[in-house]
Amino acid sequence: MLNRFTRLLPIAVLAVSQPVHAQLKAGDVAIIAFNTDAPDDFAWMPLRDIPAETTIMFTDSSVSNGCFRWTEHFGPLVGPCGPLVWRSHASLKAGTVVRWEGSALTNWSSGEGSGAPPELSTAGDQLFAYTGDITNNPAFPSPWKGDPAGATLLFGLNFANSGWDNVRGGDSSTSFVPPGLSTTACTAVHVNSKEDGYYNGIRTGTVAQLLAAMACPSNWVTSNAAFSSTNWPDSFLILGLHRGTVFSLR
Repeated sequence: MLNRFTRLLPIAVLAVSQPVHAQLKAGDVAIIAFNTDAPDDFAWMPLRDIPAETTIMFTDSSVSNGCFRWTEHFGPLVGPCGPLVWRSHASLKAGTVVRWEGSALTNWSSGEGSGAPPELSTAGDQLFAYTGDITNNPAFPSPWKGDPAGATLLFGLNFANSGWDNVRGGDSSTSFVPPGLSTTACTAVHVNSKEDGYYNGIRTGTVAQLLAAMACPSNWVTSNAAFSSTNWPDSFLILGLHRGTVFSLR
């Protein structure tokens, strides 16, 4: 009996030690810089540790009444369809800034890309980060066939216009706040009417403190001329995080 339990013990330990992917939620990432003047580019950072093999999508498709404009950055389009996809084979520490520079899918400061790049408009646009899938729902009215039921929206940034428009929004330059995001929770942020900008507020704080600071337009440096990414924040310190081992069951 002793020998049989001894043989089984390593198997039990291995079962407990398999990696477990964390589920991201709204406010777990934030977009902290953008340029709509060529080249289109942006930066984001996680407000929690992100495990390896996590996939995050980015789209500038606008939203109307909870539905995404399918023909804006999903399909059908000329050439590859969006969204823009980021994935890393290594874990990413909270506060690490990830830059996407230029139109090439490979131009990530860390991780790798696929999909299709957004085309950020100088006449007003938005950029959303999400996980999961936004799919074509034939029951929805055209062009609002993008169904976010299978997606988790993480963060939304609105810029180069007068703000979120939950009445008339939904063309290529304006947008409703999508399901799962909130202006009061600081997960849907409007900067101002300028075409290019980056966050320049506090870089050390709790998740709530940093999100609140990012929601304040006075904490953004903006212009109608593109900024070099050397001006963008390069790191943040997130306080109050519970540090532990990230596991994933496969």
